[in-house]
Amino acid sequence: MQAMDPQIVNNCCISNAKSESPFSLQENVAITGQWEGAFQLPNVPIHLHVLPNGKVLYWGRRERPEGSMDEHHCVPFLWDPETRSHTPTPQPRTSEPDSRAVNLFCSGHAFMPDGRLLVAGGHFKDGHGDNQACLYDWQSNTWVPLPLMNNGRWYPTVITLADGSALVVSGSYGDASGNTPNNDISQIWDGNTWRDLDPLGKPLPLYPRLHLAPDGRVFFAGTNAECFLLDTAGRGSWISLGERHEGPRDYAPSVIYDESKIVYIGGGNDQGSELPSNRIELIDLAAPEPVWRAGSAMSFRRRQHNATVLADGTVLVTGGSQGRGFNDDSLTGPVHTAEIWDPATGQWTVVGSEDFDRLYHSSAVLLPDATVLSAGGGEGAGAYAQRNGQIFRPPYLFRGERPSIMSAPDHVVYGESFQVATTGPEVASVSWIKLSSVTHAFNQNQRFAWLQFIKDAGTLTVTAPLAPQTCSPGHYMLFALSESGVPSKAHIIRIEPGQGQSKPAGVAAKLVSRSSPSGNPDVKSMHQPAKKVAHVAVATVGLTSLCPYGLGACWGGAYEALSKLYGVAAIDPVANAEDSTARVYLSVFDPVRIQQWPEQFARANGSYRFRGIELTLSGEIREDSSGPVLVTDAIQSGIPLKALADVEKVQWDRNGDRPRLATAQERNAYRSITDSRSPDGKSTPVRRITGPFVTYGDRFFLCVRQIEE
Repeated sequence: MQAMDPQIVNNCCISNAKSESPFSLQENVAITGQWEGAFQLPNVPIHLHVLPNGKVLYWGRRERPEGSMDEHHCVPFLWDPETRSHTPTPQPRTSEPDSRAVNLFCSGHAFMPDGRLLVAGGHFKDGHGDNQACLYDWQSNTWVPLPLMNNGRWYPTVITLADGSALVVSGSYGDASGNTPNNDISQIWDGNTWRDLDPLGKPLPLYPRLHLAPDGRVFFAGTNAECFLLDTAGRGSWISLGERHEGPRDYAPSVIYDESKIVYIGGGNDQGSELPSNRIELIDLAAPEPVWRAGSAMSFRRRQHNATVLADGTVLVTGGSQGRGFNDDSLTGPVHTAEIWDPATGQWTVVGSEDFDRLYHSSAVLLPDATVLSAGGGEGAGAYAQRNGQIFRPPYLFRGERPSIMSAPDHVVYGESFQVATTGPEVASVSWIKLSSVTHAFNQNQRFAWLQFIKDAGTLTVTAPLAPQTCSPGHYMLFALSESGVPSKAHIIRIEPGQGQSKPAGVAAKLVSRSSPSGNPDVKSMHQPAKKVAHVAVATVGLTSLCPYGLGACWGGAYEALSKLYGVAAIDPVANAEDSTARVYLSVFDPVRIQQWPEQFARANGSYRFRGIELTLSGEIREDSSGPVLVTDAIQSGIPLKALADVEKVQWDRNGDRPRLATAQERNAYRSITDSRSPDGKSTPVRRITGPFVTYGDRFFLCVRQIEE
């Protein structure tokens, strides 16, 4: 159907009470599907995982609604879709003798080939991640602590590699200065030890959207605009693949909906509007020259939404906010209406509406019976905590009788042909989908594939994928679908780790030829001050992240946008979280072009507010008819100086949501200029002046905050 005007949305579809889809007056469940009634949960399911036994493991941020937002423990639960019962698991803990509780909120996770869930990181406080990793064993219902990681990780991503090992990328930690830098040293868990990889050389975003590419490398799809391939062999190496056309898109799903095909859906903020996008982008990594291309837009703008691959290969999008900013929970912000994207046609279909807001911290997973659990939301960014869930029965369940899988093996190896016995309608297609492990609008374990098969009197001879590069080892839900597209209930089947499979042709040689890496930086150099580069001026930029956790944690996208500003030669790798500022070093100094920075930055990333610029310049102070000016090598005519006002400071008070108040010394800095004039009254010795760079009318000024000899 045609996309609605994203600026004008029918509020009947998104009210906080029970809402109906546009088709509700003449409901046709074969088109809209059906939402069951909501049910209560003992916690907000911020992290959701479908286990090999069909049960759902989940956990939230805190156990009590009135509890602290920085609790250091939170018990995960098991939910049984058959009985709808909830059972607590043991509390995850570190190793002896410490044996402290670990809160797994804001961790990353993916399944190991044997079905155990690897969980990396967790919550100490906002932006400050835990350095613990652990494994959940679904067969024994136990948590096993692993050796500590190289540092804390808060908002990391985990994916399973072709050889069955697990890659952990990004996540922030707390340092001694109170900042929350990104952990840029990715690590691989091989089942016994951690192996460090060399960094990219620039900060990664939190919860990066990662997928296993068909040549065995890891594809970095977002949330930043620039995309990469990571070869995890040895110390690792990165290669840039250019930028997505839509630019940075955070809190958006990136979905691998076929063996090599990825769709990136909505998210972020459009330039100047702070509204999320309704547009999608597509890429096929097996193409001779993989490039992003536009697809049909959704009916609604969305941020904080979830995308779930269904049994028939279509993609269900649920929840999210269509309003301005990070997490708009106003009356018109939440989107209750779901929609389905069909890769075969490229079109979207609006389906039924769920009852509750599913915004920040909501999750959704495909269950073995081919329904979808949509749950949670809240526990941050001011939104109401949704301790409930709802089941969606997709339209394909109302199009006729379901096939049934009577028997199938519990495990296969790559390239194996195996027997599947079915009853009911004739089977027209067979799919399988890896078990879900989802949080923060990204399913870190989900991937889909159609399987080839031969039919013979109710028995299917199905061929498993040939190589682990296109189908990472682990557990998958196997579905048999009728000619009407109605899926059976799933048989959960495990494919064993590959041993020595050849890499598929296609992506490997082609991508290397496009842009070869110039060599990885030394690991220790990543946090060295950027001021070692040659520069003519230093600028401190005030940035307010729409992410509620501040610039320190939400730094990767800002770093990328700052690198695109005119004259920027280098950027300090760690932001100043306390002041919400970033320091950059200029190779050229042009005041007119610097005045264009806010516009340039907004075009590069709409998820931050550009508050102002502070410059540090060296030169001679002279007097002209209007007062003191700073004469530099770059500007012989001089920059007029003026006294500092509190509102002009770029250093930010996050608690007060205002510029930091100037100190007495800062207020007196301008006055000290007149007190230290040279005897001729016309000039003073060379000084280094620091202060906000502002414009009034067609003139620019440097507000004096600090003076150094």
